Amino acid sequence: MEIDIQWGNHDILWMGAAAGSEACICNVLRIALRYANLYTIEDGYGINLLPLATFSTDFYGDDPCKSFIPRTIDKELSPNELTLISKMHKAIAIIQFKLEGQIIQKHPEFLMDEQLLLDKIDYEKGTISLNGETYTLNDTSFPTIDPKEPYKLTSHEEVLIKKLRRSFIRSEKLQRHIRFFIQKEACI
Repeated sequence: MEIDIQWGNHDILWMGAAAGSEACICNVLRIALRYANLYTIEDGYGINLLPLATFSTDFYGDDPCKSFIPRTIDKELSPNELTLISKMHKAIAIIQFKLEGQIIQKHPEFLMDEQLLLDKIDYEKGTISLNGETYTLNDTSFPTIDPKEPYKLTSHEEVLIKKLRRSFIRSEKLQRHIRFFIQKEACI
């Protein structure tokens, strides 16, 4: 049997997530939640999203998360599913922004400082300043961001990301799929 593997950004994210990269885990989850495509994560790889659902309900319970409503293609979601997925999407996006910010700050050689945005927000005014311009934010509810240390995870976020990381690392099927891809690539 011959296999032709072409790597893309999403594949690299999955490899990073399987290896335990917390930023990659958040990115994989954010993309899946963005399109309400949780089948592969939950049913395919058996990754438990209950901790994320609980966290998002606890911290974004009254937030409509309008900017995080998933883009669905031919999917019928109940209003409750849509609300929960939107909250989960926002929660994991904020954690992703924090973790990526930490990486960028730790590695100035990456030359990615323009991607640091959380420290450019005026949380009281609900605005962000970029390149000398000030813009009004569409969303101003950030219960887990400390304006003084915007890239620092809360203790609850730390617990959540550790649980998610453990689920990704312990997913036998995900680990088997990633090993298969890497072994086949190594044979080429």
